[in-house]
Amino acid sequence: KKGGMSMVSYPLRVFFDCSTAHLSEASSTYLNVHADQGDELVAATPYGWFIWVGEGDLDNLPADLVRITEYARRLGAEYILFDRDAPEDEALARFLGRADALPWTRLARPGGE
Repeated sequence: KKGGMSMVSYPLRVFFDCSTAHLSEASSTYLNVHADQGDELVAATPYGWFIWVGEGDLDNLPADLVRITEYARRLGAEYILFDRDAPEDEALARFLGRADALPWTRLARPGGE
């Protein structure tokens, strides 16, 4: 025990809490499409998306999502939680009017679905 608390024997994961204001419309669309397709690396949440940072190929990602992913990796994060209520980070670009970006599951889908 340390400080009266039991030491946990399972691994803990680090995630970067990132405002949706840092996502372009292209990145929001990319995340929506991959979440809808059941991509195991992207999940829609009620107020954004949760993605695995991984060490994979970034070639198919929109440029702003590449920059955020690389930044999260440098911080030591394994995941990114994009949330409309998360704090904005001065090191990342901000897209005006994008803070309230939500997954399609919370909005009307394109085409009136």
